[in-house]
Amino acid sequence: MVDSYPQWFKEALSVNKEQRSIEIEGALISYQKWGDSSKPGMVLVHGSGSHSHWWDFIAPLLLEDFQVSAIDLSGMGDSEHREDYSPELYGKEILSVAEDSGFFENGNPIICGHSMGGFMSAYAGLISNKKLGGVIMVDSPIRPPTYDYSTHVRSGPIRRIKTYPDRETILERFRLTPEQECENDYLVRYIAEWSVREVENGYQWKFDDTIFDKLGFSHMTKNQAFELECNLGVIYGTESNMMTEEILNFIKDNVPDNTPMVAIKKAAHHILLDQPLVLADTIKDMARKWI
Repeated sequence: MVDSYPQWFKEALSVNKEQRSIEIEGALISYQKWGDSSKPGMVLVHGSGSHSHWWDFIAPLLLEDFQVSAIDLSGMGDSEHREDYSPELYGKEILSVAEDSGFFENGNPIICGHSMGGFMSAYAGLISNKKLGGVIMVDSPIRPPTYDYSTHVRSGPIRRIKTYPDRETILERFRLTPEQECENDYLVRYIAEWSVREVENGYQWKFDDTIFDKLGFSHMTKNQAFELECNLGVIYGTESNMMTEEILNFIKDNVPDNTPMVAIKKAAHHILLDQPLVLADTIKDMARKWI
């Protein structure tokens, strides 16, 4: 199957990286690091129920300008689960990874997060006592106070964890949340492979299925992104059912006038899978202006 992968994808996966971990507030947090330590730093943050390997094929495309770390937030990926979760705690994890990566030694790091990761990136920007270069939110819908939640499209892993008898059975059950079509089947399969863990009597998803119960909607309704002292950038998919006209207008009306808001065509909510090359170029173009 590897032979059928596009050349750019195979080259991206062949780039050297480090597997690291750091203890934060009693939990071991896993992250990956790529690149030249003399360059400005960027932390990449995944969405809900996801993991750092969503960025495996995008991070290497950013290395011309940045050194990059991709975090597994607690309760997801290879990081430890917690008894409780909060946006403030996730913000601290992100900043701690930036610190452990040495990013504050080379200027002002940039934090880029997808979906829920965008909100957690904004929280990191809000609580940071060190200057950041900017925060990039990728398809993270900041909802207005008047938002009608009866129309809400859930983006979190609401399924309770079950045990599947073998690896292939659980991989066949993998679904994007929110569900969408994706032409790049090989990317969906790739992230699915990194989403499971072997347990005593079979296989389970890695994520903690209580995260959203503990976070609730509050992490998506607060306007922390509007209060940042650093730069802010917004990227969204033109076909995303999360970024409605109501939500986009609300964001435009509340961010500073110079805030870039870039639409990526032929991309739904999971832009990393729909248009990975365009997304990487967009992140680079946006972030270069902040370093």
